[in-house]
Amino acid sequence: MEEKTDPTKKQKLKFDDSEYFLDDLPKEARQLVIGLRTADAQTKMYEDTLKLIALGKNKMVEDLKIILDKIEPIKND
Repeated sequence: MEEKTDPTKKQKLKFDDSEYFLDDLPKEARQLVIGLRTADAQTKMYEDTLKLIALGKNKMVEDLKIILDKIEPIKND
């Protein structure tokens, strides 16, 4: 799904291999487009959050490695 905007033209929705004027769609279809926009925005937000969490986790792993390098591990007999 791709939307094209041009201030001098009507907004278009490209879906599969067809284009539609957004304003000409039934209300239910326009509401679905709004829902899809929201879902895309939330997906992006959560992807960014997961990237930040992974970055923090990797930093903690590296910090733990530095600390554990200075400590003698348990010897297994």
